[in-house]
Amino acid sequence: MTLYLLDENVLRELKHGGHENVHRWIATVDDTDLRLSVATLFEKRRGAEALMKREPERARRILDGIEALEKSFSDRIIPIDGPVVAEWTRLLGEGVALSWDRVRVWHRVSLHALINIVICRHVAL
Repeated sequence: MTLYLLDENVLRELKHGGHENVHRWIATVDDTDLRLSVATLFEKRRGAEALMKREPERARRILDGIEALEKSFSDRIIPIDGPVVAEWTRLLGEGVALSWDRVRVWHRVSLHALINIVICRHVAL
């Protein structure tokens, strides 16, 4: 079985009006082979929560969509694992300032043992 990790930019393309090649590809893949990283859900929620004070109705719609996504992927969301947490907290204990982006990179590296292919859509590549 081939497992596919969907990146945030692919999720954006899957909305109405997204790139036709992304829609065409996703139609060829069994949903049970698709995975989401908890880091991707964090990114989506962070953006929606940042929007809450300026555009609460839009933010609420986005959060509702995220909740629906979490429900549909409920058993296919890959959590941050013990080794990532151990390294993160070890460095914090040493006083190293860490950004979420660095933790997200560790998480994605730790996924390589589980995921065959990471699906992203970087137009510049």
